[in-house]
Formats: sequence, structure tokens, C-alpha cells
Amino acid sequence: MKSTTKHELIPNPKNIICIGLNYADHIAETSLATHDFPEIFMKTSNALANNHDTITIEDEAFHYDYEGELVIIIGKSGKNISPDHAKDHILGYTIGNDVSARSLQFRGSQWILGKSLDHFAPIGPTMVSPDDFDFESATITTTVNGEIRQQAKLEQMIFKPYDIIAFLSSYVTLQEGDIIFTGTPSGVVLGKNESKYSWLKSGDTVTVSISGIGTLENKFI
Repeated sequence: MKSTTKHELIPNPKNIICIGLNYADHIAETSLATHDFPEIFMKTSNALANNHDTITIEDEAFHYDYEGELVIIIGKSGKNISPDHAKDHILGYTIGNDVSARSLQFRGSQWILGKSLDHFAPIGPTMVSPDDFDFESATITTTVNGEIRQQAKLEQMIFKPYDIIAFLSSYVTLQEGDIIFTGTPSGVVLGKNESKYSWLKSGDTVTVSISGIGTLENKFI
């Protein structure tokens, strides 16, 4: 298993910032409370992983779930960045899986523990520059063992990448190497799908594909 101290795409990762509840259909399926501003949480650095890294299932009672997402990688530090200048601060886009241990996520009022087990933030397989990525037409698809579980247009996001950067940087200085997960569409097991799908188990393979970037694949053992 590859070390997560140096990632293939991000040699010196900084913060792993995540946006929750950023697709209307995902909000509907989870019935979680929302605001008129982005829901923010963090993952710790030990969670960062590469394409094809395996993810260890420590205890199936933790209820392992997948969340396919577009990921922004910050290439230029900044504070109070306007949406019009956000593109200048993006090094590139890649794919992420915001792996979640649901029973840990909702055990307390904070989500961090259930989001930060080892290798719970795989990203990859490559990074595409903002100039080479057509956000408006891109589609995200998540599969488990080849079965499609999530599929949506990125344009369905409530808060788009430039708005996310503007919002975050109005409060904290974004740093070079920061990684921003932008939220997941409907289709997670946590939604209204628990009677249809089981939580992830040993031997399952999850892929997240975004047109124009590629496919991120990780196996759970």
C-alpha cells in the first residue's frame, strides 16, 4: 500500500476541506438540514490516498459508504478571492471518493471522525487544468462492483467551484496544496437506499468517473 504522506498528485498536501449537501437530490435522500451557505467539514491528512490504494474495513459495524465527488486542488494561496478570480487559484480538478463511516459520522455532532479513517479520501487518477476541463458538460458516475449507484451532471451542484472558493476564502486563507471535495449527488447507501443496497464490505470495488478526467478506483478489504 502506498504511503499517504506524499500523494502522487499533491506532494505537499495542506488542508482537506469538504463541502456537504451540495446537490438537491442528495439533500432530499438524506433529509439532513441545510442552510443558504455551504456545509463545511474537514478530513484529516491520514485519510488522503491514491488511485488503486486499498481501503481497510476495520469494522463493518462502522457502516462504510461511498461518495463520488469532483475535487479542486488549490495552486495559489489567497484570501477574499472573488468568484471572477477563483480560476486563477485552481491548480486543477481531479476525482475523489469521500468515504464515510456512517455510524461514526453521526455518533456525535461533528462529522470528522466518520470521515477521517485511514485512506478515507482517495483522489486521482490524474489532474486536469481548469482550461482543459468542461465543468458545464461533465458527468460524474459512481459504481460498486460495476453497478451504477450515482450519476449526475456536475452542473447540478448548488454551490459551483468558483462560489465555493469565494466562500471559503472569505473566512480562511486558502493555501497552495489545499484539497476541496465539492459534494456528492444522490445514490449513497445512507440515503433511502439502505433497504436496497448493503454497506460496503470486504471485496467491494468502488469506481468514481468524471468525464474529461478519468476513473478513480479503490478496493475495500
